[in-house]
Amino acid sequence: MLPWPPFVFDGEQALTGIDVEISRLVLTHAGFCSQFVSLPSSKRGLVELEKGRVDILTAASFNQQRAQYSHFSTPYRREKIRLFWYEDAKYLAYDLATLLAQQKTIAVNNGAYYGKEFEQLSKVTNYKDLLVRVPLLKHRLHMLKAKRVDFMIDDEISGLYLISQEKIPGITLHPYVIHDNPIHFMLSKKTVTIDNVQAINAAIIDMQSNIKQIIASYTY
Repeated sequence: MLPWPPFVFDGEQALTGIDVEISRLVLTHAGFCSQFVSLPSSKRGLVELEKGRVDILTAASFNQQRAQYSHFSTPYRREKIRLFWYEDAKYLAYDLATLLAQQKTIAVNNGAYYGKEFEQLSKVTNYKDLLVRVPLLKHRLHMLKAKRVDFMIDDEISGLYLISQEKIPGITLHPYVIHDNPIHFMLSKKTVTIDNVQAINAAIIDMQSNIKQIIASYTY
């Protein structure tokens, strides 16, 4: 897991945060023990899962490529991916494609999935240098603060949380929503059985009220 407040905090004693607490809750209810491992990037996590060296990844968006080597649990929360920026009225009505056509630079998480639109645009040769891939949210945010990039793409909750914690004035949400989707656990097909997945899915359903309480405790 990567540090990603408020979903993952890398504490001195143990990892904490929304996804850590939900994972512990669900896995315990499903009858499993858990050990959390820190990884340098989301991309590395996907490689480790595919090879079976990691059993589960949290905060996963579904796509067909990932489904080739992993099971997806039933969703345990939703994620809204947004653009963060220093507001400029002349770009308020622009979508992602128009911003890239205007040669705007954007800090993104290496290995993250931001939906089909982003995937298609990221393959356009002229746009590849505009997408600055940085593993840690804090580093992406400080690049935006220093105006080394024009925008940052991230989860709405995590971006707003860190902006508040870092007390950075002026950075806000652009109106355009990049992606709004359910979030799952990804489970390695090499190490996790269908019976295991079904037990985890049942636990997610049983623990819905507890999961909502965990999310609310970090966001309100």
